[in-house]
Amino acid sequence: MFGWFGKKKTPTQSVRKAVTFDEAAIPDNVVVYAIGDIHGRADLLERKLAKIRDDEVAASQQKTVIYLGDLVDRGLQSKHVIDLILAHQDSALQQVWLMGNHEEFMFKFLDDPENSLEWWGYGGAETLLSYNVSVAPGAFNGKKAVKASQDLQSAMADAGHEPFLRGFRDSFEVGDYLFVHAGIDPERPFADQGPETLRWIREPFLSHASPLARVVVHGHTVVEEPVIRVNRVGIDTGAYYSGNLTCLRLEKTGYRFL
Repeated sequence: MFGWFGKKKTPTQSVRKAVTFDEAAIPDNVVVYAIGDIHGRADLLERKLAKIRDDEVAASQQKTVIYLGDLVDRGLQSKHVIDLILAHQDSALQQVWLMGNHEEFMFKFLDDPENSLEWWGYGGAETLLSYNVSVAPGAFNGKKAVKASQDLQSAMADAGHEPFLRGFRDSFEVGDYLFVHAGIDPERPFADQGPETLRWIREPFLSHASPLARVVVHGHTVVEEPVIRVNRVGIDTGAYYSGNLTCLRLEKTGYRFL
């Protein structure tokens, strides 16, 4: 399904409270590239960014790359992922970074390591390795966690990563689309969605069948191929183990997977 192209209907001009994927549009002066959960696969991200740089757009259009969170953990190149993104800050790409549940968990480990031991088996061990933080053999306990947290904080400070990551936002809106990491609570207004919902929710969001005020583009829930529904697009294709990192390209009323 990668490289699959699609064309949507021309949106209606009337004001509406809800919008479907077939109707949704991006402003004419923007081309959006939404990238799903990277999870430490810098090699895949590097290839995807090369395609984005080479993608032809009109001179009047701004390329906007939206990272849907979970840049870190599980894969072995979390530090390299952040380095790669930072290297593109001065490029022609506008970049937007969203906070995923894995970034949240990493910060809990940095702030309270003794009560965040589970991060080790949640992908944190691979992140520590990427920052050259070593942990003594044996069971991961509170004492080891404190030392690892201190070493990670030092390594991230040296690389300029911690302030950057802590500055990630929870959502971003462009045209008829809302970009988040996990999803939204469909029973609550967009303005009332808290960080826990935006970073962690699955149900009742995934099974909600009615149109929403915006089409939600999200990651978090792994699927074999991108999922398109009337009210959402899911693009976490399990990059860290599948080798498939999905990028959704949105331009005006059209879309394709880059």
